Amino acid sequence: MTVSCPRCGSRFLKIARRRTLREKLKDLFGVSPLRCGDCDMTFVARTWDPAVLAYSRCPRCLRMDLNIWTNEQYWPSSFMKLLIKLGAHPWRCEYCRLNFVAFRPRREAFTFNRWRERNQDAK
Repeated sequence: MTVSCPRCGSRFLKIARRRTLREKLKDLFGVSPLRCGDCDMTFVARTWDPAVLAYSRCPRCLRMDLNIWTNEQYWPSSFMKLLIKLGAHPWRCEYCRLNFVAFRPRREAFTFNRWRERNQDAK
């Protein structure tokens, strides 16, 4: 995700709950309420970037640096297995620990160097 927190600059963001009908309608056009995981600030930002719509992103935290999970690590549902047989990719977001499948390729691979840098900045 190319969006960062306006207060602290962190990219550790999650989608906040949409409370009003207006927020839900804005979300259909790519404007979502976000909450920073570091400073707990809530703000509204555009989460759709036309340059990155062709790539997979985590449905929970919208990050684009993803890993691949295997059947030894995770037991997918029958529907997920069917999608994988049809050509979907098994992606895992290491930040929010969500396993999902998507037909779009990943933009960048997750590396633990970036994870360590984030944890060192927090200390």
